[in-house]
Amino acid sequence: MYLAKLELQGFKTFAQKIDLVFPRPKGGRCGTVCVVGPNGSGKSNLSDAVRWALGEQSLRLLRGKQADDVIFSGSASRARAGFAEVTLTFDNSDHAMPVDFAEAAVTRRLYRDGTSEYLLNGASTRLSDIRLLLAHANVGQQSYGVVGQGMVDHVLVASPEERKAFFDDATGVRPLRLKRHEAALKLQHTSEHLAEAERLLQEIEPRLRTLRRQASRLEKRGEIEGELFLLEEKYYGTLWCELQRDLEHVRAAGEAAGRDVHVEMEATEALERKLSAWEQDIRPGETDAALIPLQKAYQEAQRLRSRLRETEFETEREIALAKVRAQSGWAPLPLSKIIEEAEAIAGLQRTIAERLHAVKTWEEAVVCAQEAGILAERSGIFARRLQRPAPEEIKPDPILIQQLETAGQKRQEAEKEVARLEKELEVAAKEERTQRSEASELRRSLLACQHRLHECESRRHATAIELARLEERERYLSKEIEEQMKDRALRAKAWEQSAEPFDAVVLYPDLQRLRSQLELIGGIDPETAKEYEETQIRFSFLGGQIGDLQQALRSTQRMIDELDERIRCQSEEAFRKINKEFQRFFRLLFDGGSCALVPLTRREEEVTSSETEEVGGTRSSGEEGETTSDPIAGVEIEATPPGKRLKSLSLLSGGERALTSIALICAIMATNPAPFVLLDEVDAALDEANTVRFASILGELAKFTQFIVITHNRATMETGDVLYGVTMGDDGVSRVLSVSLEEAAQEGGTARR
Repeated sequence: MYLAKLELQGFKTFAQKIDLVFPRPKGGRCGTVCVVGPNGSGKSNLSDAVRWALGEQSLRLLRGKQADDVIFSGSASRARAGFAEVTLTFDNSDHAMPVDFAEAAVTRRLYRDGTSEYLLNGASTRLSDIRLLLAHANVGQQSYGVVGQGMVDHVLVASPEERKAFFDDATGVRPLRLKRHEAALKLQHTSEHLAEAERLLQEIEPRLRTLRRQASRLEKRGEIEGELFLLEEKYYGTLWCELQRDLEHVRAAGEAAGRDVHVEMEATEALERKLSAWEQDIRPGETDAALIPLQKAYQEAQRLRSRLRETEFETEREIALAKVRAQSGWAPLPLSKIIEEAEAIAGLQRTIAERLHAVKTWEEAVVCAQEAGILAERSGIFARRLQRPAPEEIKPDPILIQQLETAGQKRQEAEKEVARLEKELEVAAKEERTQRSEASELRRSLLACQHRLHECESRRHATAIELARLEERERYLSKEIEEQMKDRALRAKAWEQSAEPFDAVVLYPDLQRLRSQLELIGGIDPETAKEYEETQIRFSFLGGQIGDLQQALRSTQRMIDELDERIRCQSEEAFRKINKEFQRFFRLLFDGGSCALVPLTRREEEVTSSETEEVGGTRSSGEEGETTSDPIAGVEIEATPPGKRLKSLSLLSGGERALTSIALICAIMATNPAPFVLLDEVDAALDEANTVRFASILGELAKFTQFIVITHNRATMETGDVLYGVTMGDDGVSRVLSVSLEEAAQEGGTARR
């Protein structure tokens, strides 16, 4: 791979678009291009352009203070440019750069509004991707890739740690360092994500435990509710079926009693009509004058007895309904009241037990016995309040009881009067004459029929009372079923009694137990289960993410360890080669003497690379945050020219320092040749003899590396294949002229012949 073309437009003094085309390698040489021109013509701007296109971020190295200083600022006769653009076109036919292009054009463009672009063959890309591609091809703006003015001497005055940067490209580990840097960034980001995931997990976990408990209670509540619903269906269904069966029997009995009353009433009325007709048909004086009033008194006593029986029936009905209402309106004590009362009774028991242990006199024992009696009574009341009261245990209204007793006494008196009058009628009937036997028989039949009517009415009244009680019970039971079962009420009312009927009395304690358990669990939002499921899914997801992140951390750390080992081995081997080549070139340039590169080992712990330099908030070179485990932390340079005994580089003369730096740079280039190297007046401090030696070294290195040399020295120019001249007119714009030295030499030879 080699640099085929350099294009500039609007960069510093190159306002117009210019193209610098470089020759193809041939004859075992990569070629050398020399750039010449007077001082101030803009030659070094070509060096800055190449460095800028390769991704340089340091404004100091680009000889500027602001980013837009690289854009042509205009002159008296020419307006300023709106953007700067530099394109490096590489011949990539050997695919040294890992892209599927035979020609790779790397472009950097900057607008005055601060918008910056990096392009690869016209497609937008990232600077990191450009750097990685160039690093794979062993091209970079650091160390010896672009050696500008002052950088030669900087190699010697730099600190050992800064000097180490000049050896990175030579060791060939830059792609490994970039990979390691990316892995380190990935490790850092993964660690941050892991910490964030763990923090979220710690925040979610307490809430998840709470939701798990609530979900468990909700699940338990669901089980209890399911059992309760089934039990309620059995319990209320059984009660409803039994009540409907009783209602059916009572209604049937009431209808039968009503029919009997109707039959007996018709029979009684028929006998009364016959008796009345007979009494009207007999002659005056034939009827016993005392019998008719007695008969009327008897009928009046019967009517009074019926009215009193009706009053007694209504009172009994009210009492029965009151008992039904009292029993239906009963509700169990709340669980909190039950717990409170049970704790109070237990406390009194403990108090009485303590007093019994401390009893010494009979009076104290009597007091304890009284307190025990009070406690027993309180316990009994508490137990009764926990049970559904039986109807006979309900005390009715005293007024109704008084009314019932009064009506009963009057009814008994009326029945006694009826019985007395019946006896008198029977006696009077026996005393009647034989001709009056028909009337007597009618009266006896009427008395018997009235007895049967009285019994039927009593039976009808009893069934009416029972029916009223059952209907009231039905109304209250229906209300209770609807309140307890709500939309499931129809299922209980549609319950069919099974072959093995349930005992509602046995089911009731279990029903109350389940209701108490539900009350103890309390109300839980049904959305809790959904929230728990969502939180559990998120918790599991984060747990899986944490596992993946931990695995990624381990994998990344293993990759970093492997890269560190490769960097270490490759760096050590390359450093030995550089040291050897440095000694060779030093002796070649100085015609003797000795030199050495002394590595400074790192501390045991990994340290952060100090390859970067902050200038105006930007880094001069290196990768931001790059770390390395390279055992070589820095490099010390020892140089002793022939005939001298020097221990410090500061004692070298200017020429000696330049030769030492050039020897070091040449050693690096010889160890790991780059596709191309740009040298910006590195031979400025050399005399004519040393310039010749430097030119011969360039000729040797040109076998492996393409050189672009900005120079003023003739000996250096003679090594070039193409000569570019840079001039600047009155408008402040740099222009380029080119000469092919090979063609010129051929033309000169032809002219001489």
